[in-house]
Amino acid sequence: MENHMNTRNNDKPYAIDPAYLDFPDMSFSTNLLKLRFTNLFILATRLRYKWSKNLNISTHKIDSTNGHKLKVIEISKKGLADNAPALVYFHGGAFFLTYAGLHLDNAQMYAEQANCKVFMVDYRLSTKAPFPAALDDSQAALEWVHGKAKQLGVDKEKIIVSGDSAGGGLAASVAQLTHDRNKNRSEKINLLAQFLLYPVCDCETKTASAIDFTDTPLWTTNNNKVMWEVYLRGSEYKKGGEHIPTYASPVHRQDLSGLPPAYIEPTEFDPLRDEAINYAEALQKAAVEVTLVEAKAAVHGYEFVDCETTTKYRKIRMDALNKVLGHSSTE
Repeated sequence: MENHMNTRNNDKPYAIDPAYLDFPDMSFSTNLLKLRFTNLFILATRLRYKWSKNLNISTHKIDSTNGHKLKVIEISKKGLADNAPALVYFHGGAFFLTYAGLHLDNAQMYAEQANCKVFMVDYRLSTKAPFPAALDDSQAALEWVHGKAKQLGVDKEKIIVSGDSAGGGLAASVAQLTHDRNKNRSEKINLLAQFLLYPVCDCETKTASAIDFTDTPLWTTNNNKVMWEVYLRGSEYKKGGEHIPTYASPVHRQDLSGLPPAYIEPTEFDPLRDEAINYAEALQKAAVEVTLVEAKAAVHGYEFVDCETTTKYRKIRMDALNKVLGHSSTE
């Protein structure tokens, strides 16, 4: 596979895999009505999704904050033995978009190729409930999986949090919040790892990649700014205050020591690239074990396209996941 020198952004060359160049240009605004309409379209396309016949799929309703009943989708291979590892998965979508077929594909891949139970969290979207609702739901899902581990057939010592894009940011924040809550727990939740895929980590949008990649396929700096405006609307920070809400922006945490090992996967041509790398380096400085894999020639959300680059980096990720779980590598 040869990289394609794609000329964009005032003739800046981007060496992007040509398979990703057909991504539609997506531009979002802070208009909540328009964002909700986009979600209706995603919901309609999701109705056609077909799960593998090798999987068991079940849906749970659990309690979250403010009386919210949270949907959690459980995905596992048929015949999977009890006391299985669990992966609590937070989908991407800028905090304001519902999960799409790609996220169901990811959940299915983890369940089938890593022999674990996947719990996909349908957290509240920021169009209806801004921060911290999505984090509250994500944390509630993790604590429910841990607390109900025996009934769910889960090994509570082998729980991983994972997410892509905004979901990656939620996974990082959940790891931080869990670490802090453990200080007052009689039974601690000891996460095995955190898998953060092209994660949202920094609300300030001031890194070099955020400045440079204003017109990359699928995701741009402007979309990133819209995401944070909607997610943090109503906060003192968005009203001009200096204090970034605790757990909203993972890279701004001062003390990262004691957090679980991390697999972090930024993509080369993504406004979020540098903040993911910055977070990986900050974790390493805090003596946290980090595996950093930059997906070269790839863009944000690259998994929407099946191509050689996508296959390559998905395999690297799955091999890392299986290694953490003590399984053999994928074929």
